[in-house]
Amino acid sequence: MGKKTILYSFIVVCVLYFFSSLLHLDSLEVLSKPLFLPILLYYYIIKSKGNFQYRVVVSFIFYYIAEMLILYDEKQYYLISVFLFLIPYLILLYFVVKDLIPLFKIKGYNGINFTLAFVLAFLIYLYISIILIIDTDSALEKCLLHFYGFVLLLLAVFSTASYYLKHSVSNLFLVTTIIAFIMSDMFYIFIVKIEYNWVFKSVNLITQLLSYYFFVTFCLIKAKGK
Repeated sequence: MGKKTILYSFIVVCVLYFFSSLLHLDSLEVLSKPLFLPILLYYYIIKSKGNFQYRVVVSFIFYYIAEMLILYDEKQYYLISVFLFLIPYLILLYFVVKDLIPLFKIKGYNGINFTLAFVLAFLIYLYISIILIIDTDSALEKCLLHFYGFVLLLLAVFSTASYYLKHSVSNLFLVTTIIAFIMSDMFYIFIVKIEYNWVFKSVNLITQLLSYYFFVTFCLIKAKGK
């Protein structure tokens, strides 16, 4: 199967999953949702010509298990899925920081100016605003969600700093990946904790699918650059 065929298959499955989830077509969602991540992972492996990174595969495994738990019973496995999504974020955070440290050594902290400070202030404001509207009586859930949000905050800050210090295509896709992750997770929390409506669900689904594609593209470009 050619790379373009795999990519087209991914797009078709994503469209089916989007409309089946949005319109509550359970039978179609059960068929389409389990497919889009394996197809995208296969695309990554083929595109990388076998020179794939194991951390990407591991991340996909955690993503897939979390997505399947949500598909099976979203309410029952809500916290477990949040924890599973957190693990790939921590893996990504480690490597983002690892790549960022040499940039700081080369350009120094003078590269950080008002723009990055503004981004940081906005992200902190967004983080605090979302935390304040989340109503939960469980201390475990509160701690997990706070830590989850904090990790995303760090990813956003460090990815923005990476792009600001080095304008590369890989860093651009890193930023778009993190933005998509934040949007997807933020609207998922809105759906679970505030209310369900088709606008929240649509944004959640679109950014969810885009985040995985951007993530794979970032990993492919990064590997090629190395």
